[in-house]
Amino acid sequence: MKQESLHQWHKEHNKRIAEFHKKHEIEIQRGENGNGLLAKWERIFYKNVIYPLKKVN
Repeated sequence: MKQESLHQWHKEHNKRIAEFHKKHEIEIQRGENGNGLLAKWERIFYKNVIYPLKKVN
């Protein structure tokens, strides 16, 4: 694989990942990320750590 095509693939990959994280953050905010233990930990972590940090910035 050439370096240019690899670079282009990686740029597109990063865009897909960024879009996924935006959607996932919205799901966490709404409480739509599931009912499992990991989902509950995600909501607690978001509410207590991530959200307060975003409010400061």
